[in-house]
Amino acid sequence: MTLSHDQGSSPKSAPDSAGTGLQMMISADLLLKQMYESVTDFAIYTIDLDAHVTSWNAGALKIFGYANDEALGMNSAILFTDEDVRSGQPAGEMHTATQDGRAADFRWHVRKDGSPFWADGVLTPVRSEEGHTIGFLKILRDITERKIAEDEIGRLARTDALTGLYNRAAFDIRRKELTAAALRNGHKLMLFMIDLDRFKEINDTCGHHAGDQLLTEASARLSAISRESDVVARIGGDEFAMLQVNPASPLLGATSATKVLEALNSPFQIDGREVHISGSVGIAVYPDDANNPDGLLKCADLALYAAKAQGRNCYHYFTDALDTIAHQRNLDQAELRRLEHNKAFQLVYQPIVDAESGRTLAMEALLRFPGPVLEKVSVDYVVELAKEIGLIADVGKWVFAQACAQLAQWRAAGIAPLKIAINTCSQELLNPEYVPTLTRLLDEYGLLPSDFDLELTERDAIHLGQSSASILQSLSAAGYGLVLDDFGTGYSSLSYLRELPVGGLKLDRSFLMGVPEQEDANAIARAVISLARDLRLVVIAEGVEHELQAHFLRHAGCNAFQGFLFGMPMSVDEASLWLASGAGSSG
Repeated sequence: MTLSHDQGSSPKSAPDSAGTGLQMMISADLLLKQMYESVTDFAIYTIDLDAHVTSWNAGALKIFGYANDEALGMNSAILFTDEDVRSGQPAGEMHTATQDGRAADFRWHVRKDGSPFWADGVLTPVRSEEGHTIGFLKILRDITERKIAEDEIGRLARTDALTGLYNRAAFDIRRKELTAAALRNGHKLMLFMIDLDRFKEINDTCGHHAGDQLLTEASARLSAISRESDVVARIGGDEFAMLQVNPASPLLGATSATKVLEALNSPFQIDGREVHISGSVGIAVYPDDANNPDGLLKCADLALYAAKAQGRNCYHYFTDALDTIAHQRNLDQAELRRLEHNKAFQLVYQPIVDAESGRTLAMEALLRFPGPVLEKVSVDYVVELAKEIGLIADVGKWVFAQACAQLAQWRAAGIAPLKIAINTCSQELLNPEYVPTLTRLLDEYGLLPSDFDLELTERDAIHLGQSSASILQSLSAAGYGLVLDDFGTGYSSLSYLRELPVGGLKLDRSFLMGVPEQEDANAIARAVISLARDLRLVVIAEGVEHELQAHFLRHAGCNAFQGFLFGMPMSVDEASLWLASGAGSSG
């Protein structure tokens, strides 16, 4: 027998909706009461319209330290810092909560014992049934540890780890902020770009630890001479920046720059040694030189470059002419890239002859740059451009390849000089591909390392730093001749030569100024030649232009000459004819 749903079962009673609603209200009140009393990670309390505490949970006791009987009735302003109370922050929060329905509270608060902590909270209004605000509910928590961690992360992001100054990113932000403020307020800014002269040489010769000490001490000195409102930053390597807000006069930039130079000129004590450096400073003014933050930085950079080109240990204001120079430099770089891409360089050759017999000892390969853009500028300038834009390795490889091909051709014709002299630099020698590249080219043309003298300026030798002796020793052991070029330009001393495995040095042409007419010049030249020979170095005098010079230098002990008296730089065809004619085969 099949039963219907009404059969065999008891009917269910209809729910008492009013009773259930009452139970839900009671349960909700109990739940809220339990939460209010048991939560200890959050301070939960209420205040009346006069800001007096009307309820206080266990979390408030834990966080603030006030017991319930202490807290009830007290003015909640005591929980704020004195500074916030003076600024009206407690009343301001109540006003905002009334108007907007809530007020965020993210600031320092004060415990009963007076210790501060960072709070994250919210204040909301308590309203009557009619919708009137009758008090406020505050919920907050102690996030001091998180805030300290966030602040430290922020500080690290803004700070140079070595010096404690602003880093580049933070300085860029601050520079833009202050430029915007200067625009609003109608005042000026003065930007100083500061570079430590010879820092790389000291870093390389004394080691990175000494370099770090030097940077740290230099930054401390810059901070000491700056005003409280100045922004001082290390923006990379050995380059610093100082931004002055609202200087009394742009002309006072000279005073500040002089203080910078004096601070850097004072001796540094590094690892028990006295170290001397200097500085170069570029100055630009907003809005006189540029009306935006990036333009201001560009102008100060151009002024710094001009100060370094001027001889270093000086300052230079930005001028419109520097912008023109920078534009020309960009054109020169573009032309150099074009020449390198098309392999459109040229080599000319100048003889190096024996001082006694006049016999050709070597031909120096000299780089030239055809075309109207670079043809008339100095080779040193173009080489510096190549270093700046990362082309020096490619240019050097091209020079060595052309010299190898030419020497092989001259040998095949039976007119080859004993050697080819090639200029190199520290950037090339520090490149791990440099020696393997030379080896491949020598093998390709059937030549030996002993067929070449590598000429390195004394400044580049110092740039090699602590590794200079080992790098040059390996080249010498392979058979290359090593010659220190432009000796006497002020970067090293004869004692330094004892540490370098060079076989010869070239006296800079500046040594010949006044020779043989001026006795002082003669005495200096004799002394340098004598000391170099005592070190068993071959001495080559470059820039010899007349016979009186040659006669004096020959008797002073020079081994070889190079200069217009013995042969101008010649094209390949001219050099081939010169060698074939035997012009350099006898005195």
